[in-house]
Amino acid sequence: MPLRIAIRAALVCLLSATGIFSQTMARPAGPAQPPALTALNNAFRAAYSEAKVRILSNAGPTILVNGDNFSLLRDGRRVEANTAVPIYDPVKSIAHIPLAIYVTLTPGDGAIDDARLKSLAALRALIPPAEASLDSLVLSAATLARQKKILAASLSFLDEVAASHTFQRAHLLAFTHAMAQPVLENSSEAARAQLDAIHALVSAWRRDLGPHEFSRLHVVIVGPHMPRENLTVTQYFLRLLHEPAEGGRVVYAEALWDEPKALDLLATHVLDGSVGEAFFGEALRMHRDMLGDAAGQYIPTLLPN
Repeated sequence: MPLRIAIRAALVCLLSATGIFSQTMARPAGPAQPPALTALNNAFRAAYSEAKVRILSNAGPTILVNGDNFSLLRDGRRVEANTAVPIYDPVKSIAHIPLAIYVTLTPGDGAIDDARLKSLAALRALIPPAEASLDSLVLSAATLARQKKILAASLSFLDEVAASHTFQRAHLLAFTHAMAQPVLENSSEAARAQLDAIHALVSAWRRDLGPHEFSRLHVVIVGPHMPRENLTVTQYFLRLLHEPAEGGRVVYAEALWDEPKALDLLATHVLDGSVGEAFFGEALRMHRDMLGDAAGQYIPTLLPN
């Protein structure tokens, strides 16, 4: 969802109808504003759009991240690379087995209907071949033992449920709690491998860019809503670029799978950062609701309790 920020306080007459800086909000229908103000506002919108085009053409190099796919955009050229690592998908897939069991049995407690018993049986049938396939992978002894622990516990739980056609919620939670540690260990191993691959790639690109171009680097990370908070690759680039938070040189383009839209969001962030700095001495001021500070002071008056 594109980030759009309100700027209706000091510049209310100019910006109140733009929708560019404003977060979507419900307002009672009111009388149409005078045509002269509409024309003025339209002129602002055109100027803002033109400024974003100039911003993108002068923004310096940009790394665009979409999953494992990394693209370096620089001087009209494009270099692409993939940071997928062999360990990531196997340990993720094994960690998903306890999760699949949990979601299949949720919500519920007691007798299990035929449809879910069938789903559990289908999942159970997939586990032995998955376990056999682990022997073809290059895994450390500790990693392999951890996968087999998850698989054995999952098979045992599924067999108990299939035999009784029932389960107790407490039993399910005991299983998931027991699986938490090995699942987290899988996550840790995957994260380290992923970060090592990202760091190797970005370090090579950094050497190629040189200090001056690297100082102008921006990063756009495209991804879905749920992993946005604390995302591994976002954490990496925030530390690499010494950015205090996402929104400056590191931009998260939530669900903007279309690359031009993701880059347009980058231009919006850069331009709004310039506006915030120019007017208020705070680069990230326009990244939050312009009315928010005043609202925070006034709402306790409306809702004193």
